[in-house]
Amino acid sequence: MKLLKIFSIKIFPVIIVIFLCLGCRVFEPIERIKVSYNPYNGGQYNAALKDWSREARIYRGLDVELIAAATFKSSKFRDAYSNEYARAYKLTDSEKTKLLKDQKNAALAYNDFMLVAYVPDKKLNDFNKKDSIWKIYLTTGKGELINPLEIRKIKKVDVVTTHFFPYITPWKSVYMVRFSATSPAAGKSMIDGGAENIKLIITSVLGSAEMIWE
Repeated sequence: MKLLKIFSIKIFPVIIVIFLCLGCRVFEPIERIKVSYNPYNGGQYNAALKDWSREARIYRGLDVELIAAATFKSSKFRDAYSNEYARAYKLTDSEKTKLLKDQKNAALAYNDFMLVAYVPDKKLNDFNKKDSIWKIYLTTGKGELINPLEIRKIKKVDVVTTHFFPYITPWKSVYMVRFSATSPAAGKSMIDGGAENIKLIITSVLGSAEMIWE
């Protein structure tokens, strides 16, 4: 019995070492897929997201009334989005070409914004409602305020949405804000050679916030 006990004490550490070594071999392939902490694997999407995203806040004294972030889906942003989508889902060349074409056509027809908003009073986080206290406009800085064609609340935020727009958090509401790409007054594209910038304006009795893209 004593001999068996001594044998167990000596052999048990050896078994542990063998098990750990085998475990290292078993799990080695998992380590190999850790390519980068960058979810976009070093692609251009992260830079494009930063270039085309803005943030604005409204304060009344020390109290925050609104925290908003928006990404302008410009043609350049849409290109980066399409390339990242094609990479993530391993699209074929023809599928990627179609996606790029669809996004290009969308940019020619609309000025779209992904808008994420935090309002302390949840009842006032209602940008999509007709009787909302908030108004949203788009302007090129020349005085003409353009009303959106649509403000759609995205009720289901999934992992795909947060992959492309990582600034989305559970306590913020997400909206897609769509404007016509053509100025009603001028009858031409809002973004032309004469436009120095475009400005997204969010305003209410609580204050106004502006996000500017040069």
